[in-house]
Amino acid sequence: MVRTALVVTFFLCPFAIAQVSGPGTAPVAVASTAAIKAITGTVADSTGAIIPGAQVALTDASGVTFATVTTDATGAFQILPPHAGTYSLAVTLAGFQPSTEPVTVGQGASAPLNVTLAVATAVQQVTVSAGTQVDLTASENNGDTEVMTANDLKDLPVFDDDLVGAMGGFLDAGQAPTSGSALMVDGVEANRSLVSPSAVQEVHINQDAYSARYYNPGRGQMEIITKQSADVYHGQFNFLFRDSALNAQQDFSPSRPFEQRRIYEGNLTGPVLHSKNTMFLFSFNRAEEDLNAVVNATVAPTPDNPSGIYNVNVPAPTRDTEFSLRIGHQFGEKNSASVMYAFQDASNTNAGVGNQTLPEAGYNTETREDDLIFHDDYVASPTMLNQASLVLERSYDPISDVQEGPQINVNGNYVGGSAQNDQVRTEYNLRGSEIVTWTQGPHTLKFGVNLPHFSRRVLDDHTNEAGTYTYSPTYAADGSLIATAIDNQLAGNPSGYSVKQGQTRFVYQQREVGGFIQDQIKIKPWFSITPGLRYDWQNFLTNDRNDFSPRLSFALVLNQAHELVLRGGGGVYYDRSGSGPLADLARYQYAKLRLLQISANQQPLCYPIDDCLDTAVLPPSFVELAPNIRTPYQIQYGLSLDRKVGEKGTVSIGGRMNRGVDVYRSIDINAPLPPYYSSRPDPNASQLRQIQSEGTQIGSALDINYRGRFNKRFTGFAWYTWSHYANNTSGIWWFPQNQQDPNADWGPADWEQRNHFGFYGMINPQHLLNLGVGVFANSGKPWTVLTGTDAYGDNLFNARPDAVARNSEIGPDYADLDLRWGYDFKIQPKELDKSPTIGVSVSSFNVLNHVNGSYVDTTEGSADFGEVISAYPPRRMQLAMRFNF
Repeated sequence: MVRTALVVTFFLCPFAIAQVSGPGTAPVAVASTAAIKAITGTVADSTGAIIPGAQVALTDASGVTFATVTTDATGAFQILPPHAGTYSLAVTLAGFQPSTEPVTVGQGASAPLNVTLAVATAVQQVTVSAGTQVDLTASENNGDTEVMTANDLKDLPVFDDDLVGAMGGFLDAGQAPTSGSALMVDGVEANRSLVSPSAVQEVHINQDAYSARYYNPGRGQMEIITKQSADVYHGQFNFLFRDSALNAQQDFSPSRPFEQRRIYEGNLTGPVLHSKNTMFLFSFNRAEEDLNAVVNATVAPTPDNPSGIYNVNVPAPTRDTEFSLRIGHQFGEKNSASVMYAFQDASNTNAGVGNQTLPEAGYNTETREDDLIFHDDYVASPTMLNQASLVLERSYDPISDVQEGPQINVNGNYVGGSAQNDQVRTEYNLRGSEIVTWTQGPHTLKFGVNLPHFSRRVLDDHTNEAGTYTYSPTYAADGSLIATAIDNQLAGNPSGYSVKQGQTRFVYQQREVGGFIQDQIKIKPWFSITPGLRYDWQNFLTNDRNDFSPRLSFALVLNQAHELVLRGGGGVYYDRSGSGPLADLARYQYAKLRLLQISANQQPLCYPIDDCLDTAVLPPSFVELAPNIRTPYQIQYGLSLDRKVGEKGTVSIGGRMNRGVDVYRSIDINAPLPPYYSSRPDPNASQLRQIQSEGTQIGSALDINYRGRFNKRFTGFAWYTWSHYANNTSGIWWFPQNQQDPNADWGPADWEQRNHFGFYGMINPQHLLNLGVGVFANSGKPWTVLTGTDAYGDNLFNARPDAVARNSEIGPDYADLDLRWGYDFKIQPKELDKSPTIGVSVSSFNVLNHVNGSYVDTTEGSADFGEVISAYPPRRMQLAMRFNF
């Protein structure tokens, strides 16, 4: 279900000496030992947004109140109990139902507890777990969810503190649309997290898998909840360092490639000019990385290099500067608002270099993004909450070639000459979201609108202006190799040629809007059902306006004592094309940008092309939409069973099914005809790419998940999935091998990994002798055997050997063990939890130095065919320091 709520998180921390007082009580001096713990926590709504101003009161069994505090603008609080024992912690805030949580203070640290406070209503029926006020039927208590919190980031081996990258392994590529997996930041889609890692409160995946609020299924998107501003000054500053001197040898590299990474990151929050109602949050991130790309290619032999093996390390430094400033104001008990500016400036030198791509074919990138975000929360009544966000976004992304000239593509051996990737992309985008939550009796109604893209895009396209030559092997009729692709390159016999001419500047619009309504109905205290309906529109297919998506989910408590809950649901999810297909139509629908292509099947080619062909007489290529095209959609449905294990852990076992209908593909409807494939039916056009929605996909998965605290020594989360996806298309830019038989390419999906395992855990958390662990293991992805030739004369070079199916081979498996040790030392131990701390940590990634192959040479006729020729990084060490105050 989706509901507006307050999530209260508590944990117990050690202290030495304190004085606690509260309304109607006298100060109590406490001379404690390490056994007495302070109670601290945070308050947030169901979207994860932290809520300031909630009142937290600590009472004992006799009803005596020992302390009352108010959460700060980060939602944080702390209360010191006078002695060990059992207490009640009451949390209240106008517009929400109060909650009372039993808390036991004793020896040993406790893991965070999650308590849900729903929007106030006259009647509420919930089924709660023993000793807590947790609604077991609530979607946020779904056991099939991955959550990483700010506290987890301090304890887990997260590479470069990259939360998005760390959690990305828990996404499912089979649930992503054409535009890719979505990233939501505080309820609105975004290109990046907008704040530094230390200013992130939580990251969620699959929290509400079948909600009508979202475009994508649960594992097709990631949600980031950022920290809120505080009314007292707090800060955190981090420094991370890596150096190749601490790394193992990189596989397929001639020597250990130099690498050094320096990250300066942090945040600062507090009141603006000592105001009690106006607070700020400033975050920054500066990442500097000097690394090398490893090139492992085979080039034409020379007297200095008779073997032709080209294996070098190429410098590929990156720089990234980001900062954000948010100012929030509390206008009263019912209304709060904030405005934030976020900035990014990043660059990458020699991008694209590595594996079989030579240094000369690299390119340099820059990224400049500016975001202005407005957010408003308004409690309209005790049963109604309105949340609105508006984002103004500008991005500027120029790309320049390292070297100019024609690109030379020798299939299965190397890519050289030039990247031919000069372009500039500029986007002016408006995003927005407004959601209303209303509770009445057993109903929690949510409805709203989303505006992920209302943008004006400008593309200055100078790609491939100098042309691209493609060289292939030559085979005899019996399949034996006559000449390698390098032999044909030395002889000046290309198999294909393409070049772009004409208009270079294109302005186009990308517009997407959606609306939804859903109602979580508490039919019984132990059973809830959530029907919903979503409607989406995008300007890519203006003739298809019937994209209504019904959704339904339920939760049934089977055993309250064991927190045994059966969950299920299903829904329809329409595809989102993204900006790429719109750019293709802007350039090629009327051949404003003339893409000229020719195959050696049509006439002999040479290098340089002007020696044998006048390219001015070549017909252009076109892109069009099929007359009967419609928006693809997925049907997703599944069941899962959750059960409590250990102290605060949950195991979930479930299955899900996926069916893709009317999936996108591309067909060259002007492809040369058999048997010789030497001439196109329409001589006035070259490739006539028709975007169709004729593909099909099926998939199934078995998920086993664990998350939570097993005992005081271990807490963490894990996910294992067995899955199988098959289809007859790889997406909107994919062409079949034979354009005359487009349905003959059924096979495993490109992203399929039969076994997928991920684990993050903390052993002995908050103790000096602690250990953070990450374990990841995946089956290999499929790959297709290619001849490297243009057997069908369409300049696509995707032909396979006879009787060889698409994606018939399996690539290398992946296995990785990551470890981290760290500890925060108090600068002023007598100040208890108010003391500033200095933290140090050491992390090691790929501890066992397992060789994880990343690329297989797929071209028959090449020297390395079928072999792994590049690998993911070896064992690396990361050192970090942190200062908190």
